[in-house]
Amino acid sequence: MKKKLVTLATASITLLASCKKEVVIEPPPRIIAEMCMAPMINPSGRSYSSDSLISFDCTASFCGLMPLNSKNYWVYEDSIFNNGVFVRVQYDTLRYSRTWRSIQDGLVWWQGSFDIGLPLKLFASDSALFRIDNRLFTPGILDVKKDYGMFEGDSLRYLASFEDIAAQGRSVKLNTAITTWAGIFTNIVLFEKNARSYRRDQVYFKPGFGVIRYIQERAPMGSPILKLQKICTLVDFHIE
Repeated sequence: MKKKLVTLATASITLLASCKKEVVIEPPPRIIAEMCMAPMINPSGRSYSSDSLISFDCTASFCGLMPLNSKNYWVYEDSIFNNGVFVRVQYDTLRYSRTWRSIQDGLVWWQGSFDIGLPLKLFASDSALFRIDNRLFTPGILDVKKDYGMFEGDSLRYLASFEDIAAQGRSVKLNTAITTWAGIFTNIVLFEKNARSYRRDQVYFKPGFGVIRYIQERAPMGSPILKLQKICTLVDFHIE
């Protein structure tokens, strides 16, 4: 009898393991007051002196549009191209293990480990992602701009940029699921920036979870035609 129970248990574990990647990923609900903070602040348009942004170790968890905690990570399989020609596959892990605090308002800024189409240094509210960049031709001044955010309706168009290059932005709520080795993801929003003859970014983003897929195209030097440079696809993750 004991041998049969062991056999059944082993079979159940094997079955569960084989079905793991077929589960629709929906981040578990969080009790905001007890487990994490969801900032409801819009810092767009604020400016700081560069010495007012100080490095510090943040141990809190933030559960706004992007779940941020120094222990969280997202693993991506990256297909790398050289102006449209496939070169190699590599793996990168996105972490936000370095944090900054702006002295004048106490906001926490999270620095990512690599480019996944989001600001490398960002602030996440409950409904938007903000970037902080050096002001052009003005050393020592940092400006805050809204990069992506949630919206009413199914789509939205707006003015965006790649640093000093103007771009057209659009956000579209997708009705289809995206399947990767990390699972099946629904309720996806496509964030896109397009600077004609320069660069186009497509970020497939699940609000409250993160980037599922990222596609980057750039125009080679001296050419106005966009060429594929990188496709990043989520293959694993850990979120606390």
